Amino acid sequence: MSRRSLPPFPLADTTPFTQWATAIGLCWLGVGLFALVLTPVPAHTLASGWSPTFWLVLAPACALLGLRLRAG
Repeated sequence: MSRRSLPPFPLADTTPFTQWATAIGLCWLGVGLFALVLTPVPAHTLASGWSPTFWLVLAPACALLGLRLRAG
C-alpha cells in the first residue's frame, strides 16, 4: 500500500474559499487561545460548563480539521 505524499504547501492548490476559511479558522483559534491563556476568561464555569473552551478553542480546531479532511 503506497502512502500519498502531500505537496509542501497544501493550501496552494485549494480554492479561495478554503484558503479564506482556513485563515479565519486560524485567527479564531489564535484569538481563542490568547483569551484563555492571557485573560481572565475561565475555561470552565458553573453556569456555562465547558462552553468557553469549546467556542474559543475546540470549535475552530474542529473546523480546521474538517477542512483538512475535506481536502483529502
